[in-house]
Amino acid sequence: MAAAVIPAIVATFATTATAYVTGAAITAAFIAKTFVVNLALTAASQALAPRPSLRSIGGGGNGGGGGGVGGSGGQSKTVTARASNATRKLIYGETRVGGTFIWMETSGNDQYLHLVIVLSAHELESFTTIYFNDEALTLSGNNVTSPSKYGNQRVFIAPVTVGSAANIPATLLAQTNWTSNHKLTDQGYMYVRLQFNQNAFEQGLPNISAIVKGRKIYDPRTTSTAWSDNPALVIRDYLTDTTYGLGATAAEIDDASFIAAANICEESVALAGGGTQERYTFNGVVDTQNTPRSNLEQMLTALNGSLYYSNGKWSLRAGAYVTPTVTLDEDDFASGLTVTTAVTARDSFNAIKGQFISPASDYQGTDYPEITSSTFQSEDNNERRYLTLDLPFTDNAARAQRIAKQILYKNRQEISLRAKFKMSAFQFEVGDTVMITNARLGFTQKVFEIVSWKLNFGADEVTVDCELAETSSTVYDWNAEEADFAQDNTTLPDPFTIPAPTITPSDTLELFNQQAISVLVVDVASTSVYARQFEVEAKLSTETIYKSLGIGSGQRFTLTNVKAGGTYDIRARSINALGIKSDFATSTHTIVGQAAAASDVTNFSVNVVGSNADLSWTASIDQDLSHYVIRHSPLTSGATFNNAQTVVKKVPRPTNTVMTPAKTGTYFLKAVNKFGGQSANAASSVVLVDDVSGLNLANSLSEHTDFTGTKTTCVVVDDTLRLDTTNLFDSVAGNFDSATGLFGGGTGFVASSGTYDFANYIDLGQVFTAQADATLKFTQFSQHTGTPASGATDVDLFVSTTQDNPAGSPSWTAYRQFVVGTYTARAFRFKINLTSTDSQETPAISELTAEIKMPTRTESDNDIQSGAGAKAITFGSAFKQLRAVSVSVGDMQSGDYYGITSKSASGFTITFYNSSNAAVDRLFDYVATGF
Repeated sequence: MAAAVIPAIVATFATTATAYVTGAAITAAFIAKTFVVNLALTAASQALAPRPSLRSIGGGGNGGGGGGVGGSGGQSKTVTARASNATRKLIYGETRVGGTFIWMETSGNDQYLHLVIVLSAHELESFTTIYFNDEALTLSGNNVTSPSKYGNQRVFIAPVTVGSAANIPATLLAQTNWTSNHKLTDQGYMYVRLQFNQNAFEQGLPNISAIVKGRKIYDPRTTSTAWSDNPALVIRDYLTDTTYGLGATAAEIDDASFIAAANICEESVALAGGGTQERYTFNGVVDTQNTPRSNLEQMLTALNGSLYYSNGKWSLRAGAYVTPTVTLDEDDFASGLTVTTAVTARDSFNAIKGQFISPASDYQGTDYPEITSSTFQSEDNNERRYLTLDLPFTDNAARAQRIAKQILYKNRQEISLRAKFKMSAFQFEVGDTVMITNARLGFTQKVFEIVSWKLNFGADEVTVDCELAETSSTVYDWNAEEADFAQDNTTLPDPFTIPAPTITPSDTLELFNQQAISVLVVDVASTSVYARQFEVEAKLSTETIYKSLGIGSGQRFTLTNVKAGGTYDIRARSINALGIKSDFATSTHTIVGQAAAASDVTNFSVNVVGSNADLSWTASIDQDLSHYVIRHSPLTSGATFNNAQTVVKKVPRPTNTVMTPAKTGTYFLKAVNKFGGQSANAASSVVLVDDVSGLNLANSLSEHTDFTGTKTTCVVVDDTLRLDTTNLFDSVAGNFDSATGLFGGGTGFVASSGTYDFANYIDLGQVFTAQADATLKFTQFSQHTGTPASGATDVDLFVSTTQDNPAGSPSWTAYRQFVVGTYTARAFRFKINLTSTDSQETPAISELTAEIKMPTRTESDNDIQSGAGAKAITFGSAFKQLRAVSVSVGDMQSGDYYGITSKSASGFTITFYNSSNAAVDRLFDYVATGF
């Protein structure tokens, strides 16, 4: 049996309109198809609603958010009870209700029991009938005359339609504990006084309830406020209720739509037994314990309508057919169509049953006659599938059947579509009907209802997103025949024919337990929109049995650990939703196997940001990628990877960006795989770094040609510093002229590493904060025949500093890897490490240069009184080199002049003279510039 689900309500922004739908909300898929409400919002509306209560015949209005016609907590709406947390009730139309005891008191030595029972949170139109248990009372004034057991003034009842100080019954006001301040303002209530009588109240306190006409509501057609059971007016009242409803203003209500809906509700519908009745009415209790969303979802069932928010206004559509006047065809679509042609068996039904609140059954929940269809049941393999649909605000069996039949017929209108339309769809609103013509889908002026509408502003065009559900005038025709729906004007594709897919094979390497294995990759695709799954198989061409790569809705299938160099036969076929399979498509592929080198890196770029170089590239997709290595050469042309110094030894995957000090020259980048294989070609980028403004060369140290520093496993050959060999000349077998390699080394015995300490150091004279830079020029000298080994050699520069006098007994720091940057020291010393991973390769260094640069800075002071003599100025921080001193005098007299002496990096002396060459006192400022 299909489970009943409360319809969803969706509120949207001004450019969006989506229905708050009711009347037919059944299951999630049915809502999506019938009313095209977003499924996520449908789920959310259920999740946010109060937990459904158990069925309770004649229960409280909308059943606490999904419990059918049952009231919250299982309490019937006609039961009066005492509760400290009772919720406020809104009564619309005419119905029987219980209330909440808010006051009980006895008097006359417990002879009289005084009760105040609140029925509604608002003014009532009138009390029609009052009940004790299920017995209707007859009143004469305020005294009950029938049933007779309540006569003789044993029962006094004072109904109050609207609470106020003036309306407090005098008998109640006469009680000691009830005063004129207990007004129960604007509430509908009853004061009941019972005189104890064992025969009258043999079962104790009776359940007290009443048939009442509920709230007075505004009618925009007449601009008056009066009682009404028109569902459209009821919903408008709830929307504008600032206390218990949504609090919408009059400006937020599209009164034109509510007037149209109200008129539809009051249309006369012929009854099978003769006579007529209004199409829709609303009679019931709305409980404020439920969310406004939950209440509105249930309230809309009374007119089988939809509520939506668009362009800042709430609009309402009643359940009635709207004749379309506009046709949209292929020229009106701005995108392809998404078409749903059927709902699942779970969400489909061919019969409806449920309950309504029947006055004939004392306003208890009553089954209305089932709505069935033999035609629909036959289409469902003669399986009767019920939907349980309760109508808590409908109190007439014929009206309940009419709503249920609309729901049933609407469910069998199973086609819905979603598409982007051109501005020709701008004219529509939710609830409008439109005719669709589409040759491919077989639609010729097929009628659809717009259930969602959204305006989109794209970069190039403005489109309208619409969701539409098929409809027909016979859905709302009380005399509709089921056969009308078996002849819809739709031509669908042949479900038993589906084309074979296309196959694109490839192979790749994947790591398994740190071992690379070959994987066959098969990508499949289909031109048919009805292909739901694919089945893929493969085998070695020398074998006879295919291996399954799986059946699934994805488009990529794999076979692991395939044979490198082997040729594989591949076949695949498509499967549609009915399980129909296409013919096999076939293909072959030869596995490449392990790659010898890492892939070349692409899109390598260097951006200089301040003093840093930001290096970025497209991450390699190699499965066996280990890391990247970055090198730099000071050359801007003619540089090679082998002749460049490593500046970043290892950038781990999946990183594809790194920051390093910016230097003029060429940056190189290679990928390295887990087998040690490098990219065949290095990516490169030339960078020109402008000299940083304000930096001055303070000192430099350059070693080349002789390289007179301390060498460890290094030699100078042809004015270049190289790694030495590890063997003596006479220890190598063979003739002298038959051996390849370096002289004295024989065949390929280059040392793997060596060091060189600079012969001199840089002394700044005192401690300064300065920037250090260095340039290493070298090539990779190879004894290989053919192509040299890639990146087999490298040179690393190290630096050590001291703040002591290096000519004395300084304390030097340990050597550390040199980076271009700022150091605070007096002296600097340098050394290099030479390395080689190939016994026939060595770095050949032609020049080593280190530079210390200092920024231009100023020292200044003002308002200095010179005194009548020489004034000695000492800079706050001494310069390495003073470049200029400028003086500004504030009180110079005619003929005055000054002389500066003893100018040095630490200060100067100034003397002011008058025209008589006598030293005078003057007020002056100075600015000294240097580095």
